[in-house]
Amino acid sequence: MPIEATRRRTQAERREEAESAILDATTRLIAGKGLDEFTLADAGEAAGYSRGLPAHYFGSKADLLTAVGEHIRRWFFTGLEAHLQTRRGLANLLAAIDFYFEVCGRDRAMVLALHTLLAGALNKPTLAGAVAKLNRESKRSVEVALRAGIANGEIRRAIDVDAWSIQILATVRGIIAMWLVDPDSIDLAAQRRTLVAALKRDLAP
Repeated sequence: MPIEATRRRTQAERREEAESAILDATTRLIAGKGLDEFTLADAGEAAGYSRGLPAHYFGSKADLLTAVGEHIRRWFFTGLEAHLQTRRGLANLLAAIDFYFEVCGRDRAMVLALHTLLAGALNKPTLAGAVAKLNRESKRSVEVALRAGIANGEIRRAIDVDAWSIQILATVRGIIAMWLVDPDSIDLAAQRRTLVAALKRDLAP
């Protein structure tokens, strides 16, 4: 019986695979070294490719960091959507908070890279656009959950949805940022329970 020949990958497929590997490797470098202590050549070597390939595909280091920001954004929202499934309203909001806390244990390096980029956008204008997009989408997802909870009668109508969405997102990120710096002093499970209890109390109709 003849053996079917393995289909050769196209140039576009090989490039997509290489770019993905470089983005994954750069994410690990960011988590381990920060934004400044590695080069484009380091990223290529860490990905298992030539030291010049990141420059060929992404151009400058600033462009590579922007691409990593988009890479992490896609990773986060893909995982979040799978976790939320069909939940709506308050259940959606609480599940999203659970996901953010749970992913810290599953992929600390990715979460550390995310928060490194969030902080880096403060003094690296090239990152500001990618981080602003992530912030807007994150805030919008909280707003959608809050508005659905109001429509369901789970959340009181008088709340300022815009203000609450910012405060919820900032609180979750702030707790996790503190944990990343000093994990031994922060009990994430206890913080999650306390935050969820406070939200249920303060948002109740």
